[in-house]
Amino acid sequence: MILTVSIETATLLVQVAFLVGAVTDALAMLPMLSRRIGVALFGGDSSRNPAEYRYAMGIAASLVAGWTLLLLWGAASPIERRHVLLLTVFPVVTGIVIATAVAARRRVVILSRVIPLWIHLGVVSCLYIIAYVLSIPFAT
Repeated sequence: MILTVSIETATLLVQVAFLVGAVTDALAMLPMLSRRIGVALFGGDSSRNPAEYRYAMGIAASLVAGWTLLLLWGAASPIERRHVLLLTVFPVVTGIVIATAVAARRRVVILSRVIPLWIHLGVVSCLYIIAYVLSIPFAT
């Protein structure tokens, strides 16, 4: 069975996917910019906040801010820019999941606290892939 949707529905779905990603990214910057928020979410020691860590998190937050703007840009022309959805799933989300799994294995983060993140990223990735596939017939 092949599911088809109208161009209006596909456009709205892709646009919603972009906006969900932009909100997700904006929220992801919070633990990068505040060690206390990061520790509250993922565990760790808030007293350990060396300059190297702050530097790395500053760079990471800048990259996430850029990707947030890229997703908002995609929402402005969702069908034309839908490929950004796939780039977000592969390698961005995939890389986050792998890095988090390594961190959990090394006990840098608490496993039980990253499982909700993985669930969220899994749902967002499914939304992205479904939106992308349903928009294929309308790509120019």
